[in-house]
Amino acid sequence: MSHESSLIESDILGYLHSQEHKSLLRFITCGSVDDGKSTLIGRLLYESKLIYEDQLAALEQDSQKVGTQGEEIDFALLVDGLASEREQGITIDVAYRFFSTDKRKFIVADTPGHEQYTRNMATGASTAELAILMVDARHGIMTQTRRHSTIVHLLGVDKIVLCINKMDLVDYSEETYLSILNDYRQFASDLGIQDFTAIPVSALKGDNITQPSDQMSWYSGPSLIEFLETVPLTSVSPNDPFSMPVQWVNRPNLDFRGFCGQITTGQISVGDTVNVLPAQVSSKVKSIVTFDGELDQAIRGQSVTLTLEDEIDISRGDVLVTSSTNAKIGHQFVSTILWMSEDELIPGKPYWIKTRATLLSGIIQSPNYQLNVNTQSKVDATQLGLNEIGQCLCEFDQDIAYEPYTQNPHLGSFIIIDRQTNNTVGMGLVESQVGTQSWAETYVNDRQKYWSQGLVSSQDRSAQNHHRPLFVVLSGDVSQSQYKEVGTELEKELFNQQIQVYRYGFQFLRFVDSDNYSSQELRKDMFQQLVDIGYAFLDAGLVFMTSIRGLTTRELEQLKTIVQPFDVLVIDLNGSSKIADVVIDSDITVNKVAQDIVSKISN
Repeated sequence: MSHESSLIESDILGYLHSQEHKSLLRFITCGSVDDGKSTLIGRLLYESKLIYEDQLAALEQDSQKVGTQGEEIDFALLVDGLASEREQGITIDVAYRFFSTDKRKFIVADTPGHEQYTRNMATGASTAELAILMVDARHGIMTQTRRHSTIVHLLGVDKIVLCINKMDLVDYSEETYLSILNDYRQFASDLGIQDFTAIPVSALKGDNITQPSDQMSWYSGPSLIEFLETVPLTSVSPNDPFSMPVQWVNRPNLDFRGFCGQITTGQISVGDTVNVLPAQVSSKVKSIVTFDGELDQAIRGQSVTLTLEDEIDISRGDVLVTSSTNAKIGHQFVSTILWMSEDELIPGKPYWIKTRATLLSGIIQSPNYQLNVNTQSKVDATQLGLNEIGQCLCEFDQDIAYEPYTQNPHLGSFIIIDRQTNNTVGMGLVESQVGTQSWAETYVNDRQKYWSQGLVSSQDRSAQNHHRPLFVVLSGDVSQSQYKEVGTELEKELFNQQIQVYRYGFQFLRFVDSDNYSSQELRKDMFQQLVDIGYAFLDAGLVFMTSIRGLTTRELEQLKTIVQPFDVLVIDLNGSSKIADVVIDSDITVNKVAQDIVSKISN
């Protein structure tokens, strides 16, 4: 089977050493419908001798049953494995395949050409370093060819092979090849593609796939596999600033808290200082833990668990960086949007926004422009439809750490999810931030546009109630019944002392499934709405009480900003919080806390 079988037989250690030190190239095949993408990959696997005899026999049988090449082998069946794909002779889902040659290892993604499956093509392109853009020599450059070129260029795939396929069906015509090459060269120039390599091939017949074609003596360039084996790979500097999005907080017991993720840029060592974004708190790395043991240093691409010297608030979706980072914090961005749904973008509609491990809410404004993929011109538009690309202002309901996509794809991209159907409807690439205000500051400014002061002032209400408003938060690691017991008792104590007080909790937000209220995405949504309600009570001059389990430093800072000029008091029910103003325990009772609150707010 393998082209290296002789080396395995004669020198197994040499073979293992050569495999370990081979470079890896990830690439995709893309282009319009029926341009031969799957056939090309099947041919590459066949020519690389990576097909077992029983697989080849099964392929020959399948080719007779559902193949599209008559009596010949249909190599597309090697990667088109879904029943719907074989029935229709098309590619629907992304199929990943691994193969290897003497010089390099490859992971190739076969992506669909149909317009309704463009989202799958974009998924494959998001991790690729090179794109093979297939063109049917009979049809030349198509709209989908231009669309796929635009997408791979936007995603930063700067190595493009223009594979002009089915040359056998145009009698291996050099004139046809040059005509298509000139058409694409003009389009690539308009798009901003600096360089590409054109190769005339016949995936079905094997011309210029692994060996030069006798039918195209006029072509003197490399075969496809020769080019793939020798194209320079993108080098990544270890001196780039460190960044690692937190994918999971590992807390197996009381003595261990680790932050798990994959290092996306740079490197980290034990003793280095890391900053947590967007919270902007810092600590030093205590240990770097992996499945195989602890490390002194970890580099880009490694999945690790970091433990820190200090107990600081870090959640799934936060980003760990070093002081040299280029990452910033924002919540309003000018972004390039690729819309992937048959339902059009609705400007101003709330969507879920997924960036790294963070799920938050956001809205997308009407496009600044829509990109015409054929001419690359920017045209006016009020919406985006299926497969359309445009530039939009996106507003998220939380601050996130980001870098422009062109500088760091890991911190500059997001997907858009419909909140009703949970379908992915679009993807976004961050271009730049709008403004420098935090989310909470922007929220307060927006509220002032519609929240107008009436004839009754806050001072008037305080004078009539004989006390000032106060936002009271119960927190701590206790049961729901303890929250209810302490909350109702404290409310009663304050009421008995002539305080206008009302208790309100997360569970009263009935439109949200209460079984999932503690999940990250719903917590953020509910926190915002709870603060909205609380502010109305404060503006009415009341003491507003609520319970927020595990209140974080970031949430407290946002809360204080949003309810200004009113005050916030955090009460911890068991001493587990480090940000509480008061702790209720055996020495400080509910009655004592109530008396202190009365003293604090009484006129």
